[in-house]
Amino acid sequence: MPEDLLGEVRETAAATGLSVAAAMRQSMKLGLPRLRRQLAPRAAVKPFTQAEAKRAFGPDPEGDAIAARLACRRRPEPSDD
Repeated sequence: MPEDLLGEVRETAAATGLSVAAAMRQSMKLGLPRLRRQLAPRAAVKPFTQAEAKRAFGPDPEGDAIAARLACRRRPEPSDD
């Protein structure tokens, strides 16, 4: 395999998280540019800060109130038609 093509396969493998062998196999089916477009992550997602985590996963009084009201509702009896 030519060095420039091998370098491109290695770059694609690193960008997609595949092994070099898997990138070679998949690129035979799809081609390297399409493989990179389809499998490379779009953008890195940063983790929550402490404040964001507390807000996202903390208690939710409004949601708890709605859940309690829905739990108290009477369920209609099924009708035998």
